[in-house]
Amino acid sequence: MPGLKAYIGFIVIFLMNLSLLSAQEKEGFEYWPGVTYDVSIPTTMDVLGYDIGDRISSSTNIIKYFEALEAAAPERVKRFYIGKTWQGRRLIYVALGTAERIGALEDLMEGMQALHDSRVTNQAAADQLIKELPGTIWLGYGIHGDEISSNDAAMMTAYHMPAAENDEIVDNIRANVVTFINPTINPDGREWFVHSYLSTEGLFEEDDRLSAEHAQLWPGGRTNHYMFDLNRDGFSLTQPEIRYQNEAIREYFPLVVMDIHE
Repeated sequence: MPGLKAYIGFIVIFLMNLSLLSAQEKEGFEYWPGVTYDVSIPTTMDVLGYDIGDRISSSTNIIKYFEALEAAAPERVKRFYIGKTWQGRRLIYVALGTAERIGALEDLMEGMQALHDSRVTNQAAADQLIKELPGTIWLGYGIHGDEISSNDAAMMTAYHMPAAENDEIVDNIRANVVTFINPTINPDGREWFVHSYLSTEGLFEEDDRLSAEHAQLWPGGRTNHYMFDLNRDGFSLTQPEIRYQNEAIREYFPLVVMDIHE
């Protein structure tokens, strides 16, 4: 599927671009070369008061930004609440695509579930579904709460998809693919890390790896509340963060699932 193949390549390059963000001078930095952006779609500066990479976003601010994206373009960005963590933080995902694609999410769900089950869908029906349905991709970010740039990449991607203009790659993706984003898989671990960092941050940035701001307070942010490494819970599904995500994934059976770390 051309749109999906282009999207996978786009995501790889986009994440590489993000990794170079801190190494570039801010003045004159191009978010994505040659692309202009729809001013009606808010940036993190508009919503949170800082650019991506300037501050470490809490899970609360990450969700706040995704709520703002949905409010700005509800026909193209749809947010779903799927449960809570052990500490009571919200777990969400969003679907992004054209207004036509987002308006037909129920049809997409029913079609992918039918395509998944050969007991009820014969080959002819499956071929028709493959022809009619858009591609689907699930992007999950921040399963380890102390891998902080992953969640920044979630916000950057979520902004780029509805806001980018005059970009053939994005136009192709939007026409052929529905994108699902879980922007913060591990909010409790994220908050542990953010608290640790803010508790040790000094007046000036410190690049010494032995400095306090580079040494997390116990128990660190990698795991969730019960100190599970959520990247090891995909089969047993004992933790709400992974269990709820798994339930959402199994509603749509996306063709590609990406677990995006730092």
